[in-house]
Amino acid sequence: MSAPVRAAVLGTGLSATVFHIPFILAHPQYFALHSILERSATPDHSVARQRYGPNVKVVTTYDEVLTDKDVDVVVLSTPNSTHYPYAKAALEAGKHVIIEKPLTTTSAEGAELVALAARKKLLICVYQNRRWDSDFLTLRKLLAQDVFGEVVEFETRYDRFRPNLVGGTWKEKAGTGQGALFDLGSHLIDQVLTLFGTPSSVTGFAANSRQVGDPAFDDSFVALFHYPVSATRKLPLTVTLRGAILSLLNPQLRFTVKGTRASWVKYGLDVQEPQLRLAQPMSLTDPRFGVEPTELEGTLTTLDAAGQPASKKVPTERGDYTQWYKNVGQALQAGDVTLLEVKPEQGLEVIKMIEAIYTSSREGRTVSVA
Repeated sequence: MSAPVRAAVLGTGLSATVFHIPFILAHPQYFALHSILERSATPDHSVARQRYGPNVKVVTTYDEVLTDKDVDVVVLSTPNSTHYPYAKAALEAGKHVIIEKPLTTTSAEGAELVALAARKKLLICVYQNRRWDSDFLTLRKLLAQDVFGEVVEFETRYDRFRPNLVGGTWKEKAGTGQGALFDLGSHLIDQVLTLFGTPSSVTGFAANSRQVGDPAFDDSFVALFHYPVSATRKLPLTVTLRGAILSLLNPQLRFTVKGTRASWVKYGLDVQEPQLRLAQPMSLTDPRFGVEPTELEGTLTTLDAAGQPASKKVPTERGDYTQWYKNVGQALQAGDVTLLEVKPEQGLEVIKMIEAIYTSSREGRTVSVA
């Protein structure tokens, strides 16, 4: 067995404490938590030491991370605008990078990082964890079983009801790489590209639906991905991606899939994030982790023997974000980018789609992307 890779985590916010450090600690065969960057830490007070014990190494500058020869991989759980400069500095220092989605705020920056990592024979691992959502795993299983026939309409949504600004969060301020499309849209786009590949064209709308805060900040979006008839597709496919901020539904609509033989409708969001955000977070080894309530099971409609619509509930697969970290740990130990399930080029493709949606919204036209 190879030695665990030593990880330095940047930050002590939600991303670090919910989506990264628990999974690093849960995979000691692949990772060792080497250090945490906490800029406001003092010898007498540290959020990181208070949470993870007095022996955790806490540093207050990024230079300390970059110059530490014992650090193998840097985990960027920092605002989107920092992804490019921080990742570039880490790669130039000879360190692998685990980077929160989105990869970067522009495709030019993303392409530069992917090329730099390749030249340095280092890995960029983009945290597209929602490929391991319970509902998405269920959907992939149904598609693998060819339940739908040819899919002709596909809708994926990440809606919320949040009429007021949260306040104090960088995610609700205008700027390159900000807004709902980068925050939530990157998840939906990655899932769609995983299922169907790159569309031929994109029609998009991004807007400030609440008319609060900076008007340049998009809190909602709708995008249409167009897939024409091709060598592998007999019928055209339209994919709708939507993130609404004023959706008062409980549970929220998540997926609608329509095919030539069946349809599937799914409500409710994956349970892993709320389980990890409890005052006492659920253990990753708890048999309830990633298991959604049975009442949220999706409904599959097919034709019965008499040619009439017949519906049934489909058990939801167990969600499991631990699989992302297991896969990345194996790839890092091997130093082999081909082992990554989420390739850095796929992270770059997500940014290109986001740019196409913004261009379409701004110019009021359908944008060719193929």
